[in-house]
Amino acid sequence: MFKAIKDQEINFTLILLIIGIIIRAFYQQKYNVMLFQHDWQGHVEMIKYFANTWTIPLPGKGLEFPQQPLYYYLTAGIYSLSTSLGFNEAKSLEIIGYFSFFCSVFFLIYGYKFIALLTKDRWVKTVAMLFLALTPSLVYLSARINNDTLVMVLSAASLYYIVKSYQSQFQNSFLMALFLVTLLFLTKISTAGIELFLFALLTLAYKESNQNSLSLIKNRLYCFGLLGMFIMSFTLWRVYLPVDGVFHMVNSGRYPNQTLDTLSLNYFIGFHFLSLLQVGQSYVFGEDSIRHSFMTYQYGTMIFGEFDYAFFTKKTPWLKEVMQAVLLFGTVFILGFLSYIINIYKTSGVKKILFFTLLINFLLILKFMTDFPSICNTDFRYFVSSFLIFAFVFAEGLTQLRQFEVLRKIINIFLVLLSISEILFFIGLIF
Repeated sequence: MFKAIKDQEINFTLILLIIGIIIRAFYQQKYNVMLFQHDWQGHVEMIKYFANTWTIPLPGKGLEFPQQPLYYYLTAGIYSLSTSLGFNEAKSLEIIGYFSFFCSVFFLIYGYKFIALLTKDRWVKTVAMLFLALTPSLVYLSARINNDTLVMVLSAASLYYIVKSYQSQFQNSFLMALFLVTLLFLTKISTAGIELFLFALLTLAYKESNQNSLSLIKNRLYCFGLLGMFIMSFTLWRVYLPVDGVFHMVNSGRYPNQTLDTLSLNYFIGFHFLSLLQVGQSYVFGEDSIRHSFMTYQYGTMIFGEFDYAFFTKKTPWLKEVMQAVLLFGTVFILGFLSYIINIYKTSGVKKILFFTLLINFLLILKFMTDFPSICNTDFRYFVSSFLIFAFVFAEGLTQLRQFEVLRKIINIFLVLLSISEILFFIGLIF
């Protein structure tokens, strides 16, 4: 009987994975790259520049030109091949949307593999997969022209191979981990935390190593440092504009009706959940009580992004109520996050370092929003390289609360209702 229950749990986790892929396929087929985009004109400009010149541009000449080049080289190749086959620009961009879908599918696959490395608890794996597979803001990345799509899959694969390599004392999979982390950093500078995660685990392995494995770990550290210095030198050269004599890490600024005038304590700790629940979305030009509150906006954009759903709620009258239900039942993830922080002292060294990687991501976002205090710069999407870490933290944190019978029942009810609500949301959005 117990074996049958275990098999059912495994199947349920895989079912979530399959449902996530199916939803992405329907969403991609329905909207492709025509919906829920961010700065897509700037990304298209960069892709076309690479396709026409195959040279790295000066960072100050375009909105996305300071970005690392890997995503744009890959998509420029797709764009060039498509146009050479006779497709027009619009169709060629749609084909790039299929590349995003490909990245999203493998993000789910490596997401499951990564969580499976960290825990044998099937309940934790199922909850983590629920977040990865059905959260709308993550689904939207399956049809987006943006380097975040490549960051998404490379960060998932990097985390998987880093942990896998560490578990073998870096005897296996190290070169794959190093290769993927390098590709990840060549896709976006803000993914530096994943590189530091690899370095931290190498350092931890060095401290834990015996005489037989010491020379191997030293060799791994040397390879990491040598390649890391080369990539960092290339990156610093890339973002330095000799004409201006300044570094262009990003091209951003203050945007109309988006400026954050004060970053007070109340801005960071206030959580206007009832306002968010009433509106049902965290639109970048929406209610001030939502978008001028870091925690409220983070939670709202984690679920639905920073978009206006007025068209869809008019087309499908019951959609707003479903969105409100998702926001309500999604608070179970907040509960898991808080529980993980409270109980972090119980976790292993790897899990502590993993959370520290998430903290580095947050500090980079904080630096970004301080330099460019606009609401769009506080979107949850800037955590793209940490999506998997969030999934694990949410699930592991909830596990700590399941020892209390009442909480266990409430958590299970919320998770079931959240799953149903998110599936209903996509039915209303797509069909």
